[in-house]
Amino acid sequence: MRKNKAGNNHNYHLGNFLGGIIVAQQQKKVSYAYWPSSKLVVDVALSLRSEGFISGYTISPVREALQITVFLKYHPVTTEPLLAGFRSYASPSRQYNMTYRSLIRLTRGRSNLYFLSTTKGVVTSEYCLSRGLGGNLLFRLQ
Repeated sequence: MRKNKAGNNHNYHLGNFLGGIIVAQQQKKVSYAYWPSSKLVVDVALSLRSEGFISGYTISPVREALQITVFLKYHPVTTEPLLAGFRSYASPSRQYNMTYRSLIRLTRGRSNLYFLSTTKGVVTSEYCLSRGLGGNLLFRLQ
């Protein structure tokens, strides 16, 4: 049981990390630093960068842990944040495991972008649907 709790602790970091990014963008900051970072947080940052929601990120050691600094991205014309909001599905107490079929039902008729943790890393629902993958539902961008 302890092993499961430690694994779910990463979901706690994920919620804090994403919430901090939203607040930093509302305040029109250029970057946001989060400490201590976890592998899941780094994987989410990589996925957000590959999807074009952030400019990039750096990882640096701070007090025997890793700090991730995310460089935020805004719309070039309206200067509105690209990450306006999210809904987290991952929590320390509950995981949402999605099969390929349940992911099809979830995304049908919706324009939201879902992020899942899979054997291929943290990827979008579009990636999963194109490759027939399922995974652990992490969050949805609005």
